[in-house]
Amino acid sequence: MLIFFFTKGYKSLGSSRQRVWRLAEHLRVSFGYSYEIVYPKHKDFSDRRKIRDAVAKSDILFVHKSLFSWSTIMKILASKYIYRKKLVYDLDDAEWEHTWLKTSFLTWSANVVLCGSHSILAWCLRYNRHSVLVPTGIDHDMYAARRVSYDAAMTTIGWIGTGKGHFQDGHFHDLKQVLDLLFESHAFRFVVVGSMRYQPLKDFFKGALYDVEYVDELEWSRADAVAETIKKYNFTIGVMPVSDTPFNRAKCAFKAIEYMGCGVPVIASRVGEAIVVVENNAAGFCATTHQEWLNVFKKLLDSRALRQTMGGAGMEAVKNGYSYAVIVPRVDALLRS
Repeated sequence: MLIFFFTKGYKSLGSSRQRVWRLAEHLRVSFGYSYEIVYPKHKDFSDRRKIRDAVAKSDILFVHKSLFSWSTIMKILASKYIYRKKLVYDLDDAEWEHTWLKTSFLTWSANVVLCGSHSILAWCLRYNRHSVLVPTGIDHDMYAARRVSYDAAMTTIGWIGTGKGHFQDGHFHDLKQVLDLLFESHAFRFVVVGSMRYQPLKDFFKGALYDVEYVDELEWSRADAVAETIKKYNFTIGVMPVSDTPFNRAKCAFKAIEYMGCGVPVIASRVGEAIVVVENNAAGFCATTHQEWLNVFKKLLDSRALRQTMGGAGMEAVKNGYSYAVIVPRVDALLRS
């Protein structure tokens, strides 16, 4: 069975890497699928004949996100309705906040919609009853093999992501105020992985009394790059600050899942899927106010036993619900149904 994937970007882009590139390879290895992947910057994306021929021979069209031109979306919909191709639509962000019409058309038309969070699922079910919760997954065994130590001498508060976008969205602003207060009672370093040489982010932390270390780039396309980095810096706590906006309330909490995979307890904003991923699995804490953030930081930093318990709970949650070993068979069943 041949799947033709449309996605936002290459493996270096987090959501495309996990929900398309890695998923496609796991489907190939475990269940014998063949696949092709295109994205807007792909060399073949503008070659109409190649795309047409690839679509014609495919069994399933798999569309990840709705960030495509109208001409591309109309070709996809024509393949569904005229050539009777099966259409899978994969949504891991609140795309309707940016392009309601494209997102709605794809949701209405899909044979099945894979939804990365409960908020996305609730929205999609309004338009397509064949909408299913499929969280973003990771390779449990690979992350678990890089479990952090709970006896490290250095206390490290870690963050991983695309620093420029998160800084521009204001996600670091409240966190910095909490870290400034926390340093009055606890020594630590703050490690920012994915700072992207973005100087405004680095300038923002200038003058901080605690050490701030920056990792500008990772080889993001490498499957083990994030896990290796978490292990290398031995995160004590992984943080996921997120501003409370309609778009962010649908976020899939993938950052938390990666921390949890390495046994790192998480502190996240009480926004969206983090409440399910972190709190419901006792893998850390969700917080809203500065005082709540400060209180849970202190709880975790003051108790090695609590860190180990929550870290272990996070790893177990990944194994049972957010690992490819669980997710890929579920997707295979949906594709064959």
